[in-house]
Amino acid sequence: MGELFALLSAACYGIAGVTIARSRSQRRGDGGVFLSVLMTTLLTGALWLLAGPETALQSGAPNKQTLALFALAGVFATVLGRLFMYRSTEILGPVGAAMLRRLIPFFAIPLAILIIGDWPGPAELIGGVLVVAGVFAFAGGAAPLGTLAGVLLGLLSAASYALSYSLRKLGLLQLPDPLLATCVGAMAGCLCYVGWALLSGSKDKGTRLHDLFVDRNPEFLGTGLLLSAGQTLQLAALLHTSVTSVALIGALDVLFSALFAALMLRQRLRATPHGVMATLLVGLGSALLLLN
Repeated sequence: MGELFALLSAACYGIAGVTIARSRSQRRGDGGVFLSVLMTTLLTGALWLLAGPETALQSGAPNKQTLALFALAGVFATVLGRLFMYRSTEILGPVGAAMLRRLIPFFAIPLAILIIGDWPGPAELIGGVLVVAGVFAFAGGAAPLGTLAGVLLGLLSAASYALSYSLRKLGLLQLPDPLLATCVGAMAGCLCYVGWALLSGSKDKGTRLHDLFVDRNPEFLGTGLLLSAGQTLQLAALLHTSVTSVALIGALDVLFSALFAALMLRQRLRATPHGVMATLLVGLGSALLLLN
């Protein structure tokens, strides 16, 4: 079940990458980054209230520490990871930026071992190697990397997301409530964006706050909804499977990006040796991870 959630999350992130690239020319403020985090907060908060709080949620220091972990993970994911992802995607395009996010497992696996002692199993390692090799075979032939700024932003996004995975998994081990974890993390992200708008920049506070909401046409709202769904599904996946599996299956978002870029941006997908090899490797690797 966890692997299926991770696959659906990868699909959401892959499609969101295309919508970010398509709406780049319409950006007037932050490109809808803050609104996407606010939507995540409201959506998961409403779902959490409808589903009912976990019985494990009781007053006490352990839960305060757990909520702090969720909040810290949210800062790395919804502030640093998401902001760097938006900017990298705008520079490199959806497939190029998604290729750099394939480095998330290289950050996530050692961090998971260090923080929570989550060692990958043999099937995860073999399946993960096949998936990452297939994705790089595809992306290496389809989307050469762009400018240095885009590459650096993509690497920072990958590292931020990787750290958030381990922090969230550590929190979910103590309080298995992915909706609450997503809501708390997104709420912390919202506070960071508002605080930054109030304390930085040469514009007056009203203008800086307005810039957070100015990009709210259907394109930006659709991106926010996709990212909200992707993040919630990702936490549900972490509840049911390992950090390694979630990070490795997330590598498939580059394939979703390429597919929807062909459909929405009218970019051609051609059958090439790279593509055939990528399909075989990804198919075998995904089967191993899902069966595991």
